[in-house]
Amino acid sequence: MIYTLRINLFIILFLFSCSEYRKVLKSPGYEKKLEAALNYYEDEEYFKASTLLKDIKPLVKGSDDSESVDFFFAYSLYNLKQYDLSAKYFKGFIELFSRSDKVIEAEYLYAYSLYKESPNSNLDQSSTVEAISAMQNFINKYPYSEYSINANEIIDELQIKLETKNFENAKQYYKTRNYKSAIIALKNFENDFPDSSYNEEGAFLKILSQYLISINSFENLQEKRFKELIDLYLKFIDKYPKSAFLIEAEKMYLESLNLLTKFAEKKKLKI
Repeated sequence: MIYTLRINLFIILFLFSCSEYRKVLKSPGYEKKLEAALNYYEDEEYFKASTLLKDIKPLVKGSDDSESVDFFFAYSLYNLKQYDLSAKYFKGFIELFSRSDKVIEAEYLYAYSLYKESPNSNLDQSSTVEAISAMQNFINKYPYSEYSINANEIIDELQIKLETKNFENAKQYYKTRNYKSAIIALKNFENDFPDSSYNEEGAFLKILSQYLISINSFENLQEKRFKELIDLYLKFIDKYPKSAFLIEAEKMYLESLNLLTKFAEKKKLKI
């Protein structure tokens, strides 16, 4: 009996709330809508808040209320996890209200919204690049902000994601047996990301790709190509002397030396 009464009371309150919301939505002017929208926002009813704020945005343009309406509209979208839209409206707020006391928070939330839109590393990373740029711009402008530590951590996270995507793209050439392109792509990756943890594996894959090119070449091309492998190996052990790939790399190096010795002996016999 008590349980039934509670359910009925909840239904009555819910219907009353909906009725009040519809009344506010249909009310003329914007003052009541703005008051209700801010109350809904405080109560974490972000959908209702965003609907009302969107409705009154054109009505308050140029007024003293415009700043609050634009800010809380963008924030409502952010809390609804509509990050593509919150990024758009926070950016608009920053452009319109550059002197606002809310602009630092808005600039961070703009960059953070872009961060939340960044996809998994196996997908296109255009939005990741945009998010890194926005976060870096924020740090450059507000290095001592309360958000700066988190902003730096986000940049590191996004950088790793970007590195992963680019490394997998370069590695794909190796997987598809396009070894010449793999070496070029892995060199480009190292140039673009000199401090990446993937560079050790990349350096090994360059040796392996060069080995597979050399071993499958015509004999008149092998000498030159095995010498290129030796150069890659020497750079590899100089930079990664304790690499997990060292044993495999050394096998290819020793085989290359052995074959170059045979090539040299053949040349002597011809003389």
